[in-house]
Amino acid sequence: MNDEVEEALEELKGSLSDFDEDKIRSEVEDLILKYKVPKDQAVSTILRKQTGSTRKTVGKKQISDLEAGDSGVEITGRLLRVVDREIEVEGEKRSIRSGTIADETGSIDFTAWRDFPYEEGSGIEIKNAYIKEYRDRPELQIGDYAEIAEVDRDLPSAEELKKPVKVDIDSVDRVYTAKVEAEIVEVMERSGLIMRCPECNRVTMASECQEHGKVDTVPDLRIKAVLDDGVGAIQATMPKEIVEELVGITLDEAMKMARDEMDKTVVYEEVKEVVGKSIIAVGRSIGNNFLVMDYEEVSWDPEEKAKKLLQQIEEV
Repeated sequence: MNDEVEEALEELKGSLSDFDEDKIRSEVEDLILKYKVPKDQAVSTILRKQTGSTRKTVGKKQISDLEAGDSGVEITGRLLRVVDREIEVEGEKRSIRSGTIADETGSIDFTAWRDFPYEEGSGIEIKNAYIKEYRDRPELQIGDYAEIAEVDRDLPSAEELKKPVKVDIDSVDRVYTAKVEAEIVEVMERSGLIMRCPECNRVTMASECQEHGKVDTVPDLRIKAVLDDGVGAIQATMPKEIVEELVGITLDEAMKMARDEMDKTVVYEEVKEVVGKSIIAVGRSIGNNFLVMDYEEVSWDPEEKAKKLLQQIEEV
């Protein structure tokens, strides 16, 4: 089984109204495995061949309205993040670029499979792109048939577009920086005092890093929690600075507690005390995780809290 072939099939299955899996699989395997055609180009080629079986062509859209399955997408926005990546396709390395683009309505992650000489802060217009679902969220795909032009028209600055936007939890992935008001309903395992690899910053187990083997670990604090705003829930990660303030314990104090008890779980029990607290969290959605960058505690009157939750439920 080839990952590129399976990904292409999944994409085509969601884009074609008449999907003959055996026939399409044969065409995909020929293009990708036999002729070494890049996956996105193979998908586009097969879509063009299908009569009456194409993606949903949508034309010009605002970013907040983009949906998985959209094709022929035209958007204008500003690049907030651009990174270079190297992937391997059938044993051959290939350089691509990915990042985040935003307009005044929201933001979306993108992958550019073609030449993309634009940097963070650039305003660009993209035509003939398409949207696929990646990790349960829409992602903009810029393939070989996309047209891109740098634009000078009025667009909010990158600084404006990066400002926190207050949203419900189920919309955190549609803005660059989200602000959510929610309750901490769970503190997950592997929270509290953790040890990291000094080389790659990964969390280690028994001083072993998956990448670098036995290492001299570096101590750190974190909380992996579940936030719930009454409409949705999300896994959130809080770094040391947030943990120290929210829990009221420093890293040095946490290490002393663990040494005294000869057990790191004592710190986990301490940080679990934040369950039930209500906070306004500011952060970014990365994959299926919400990385908290700032927060403030809020005190809710029980009656007011019940009214707020009822109102949110009625609006769903």
